[in-house]
Amino acid sequence: MLVQTDARRRITLPPSLGIQPGDAIDLEVLEDGRIMLIPVEPVPKHQMWAWTQESKEAIAASLADSRPSIEVKTPKQAAALAKRWTDAG
Repeated sequence: MLVQTDARRRITLPPSLGIQPGDAIDLEVLEDGRIMLIPVEPVPKHQMWAWTQESKEAIAASLADSRPSIEVKTPKQAAALAKRWTDAG
């Protein structure tokens, strides 16, 4: 696909690429001079904790856990479950 820059060095991407106005795109200049555009989804700073290596490993381990999930439907069940986690003995 051939595109041409305008007077302000901008290019227009065709709508068929699915990139919308305001989308974040990482621009990488390769050693051979080629330019690569990579669409990215920015993560808000307050959610960065979930993207640490430790968090990703914990999530993967949780998803691989074969034990059945516990469904909590009442405040009493929630309190009993919380007590299991907080009791020292």
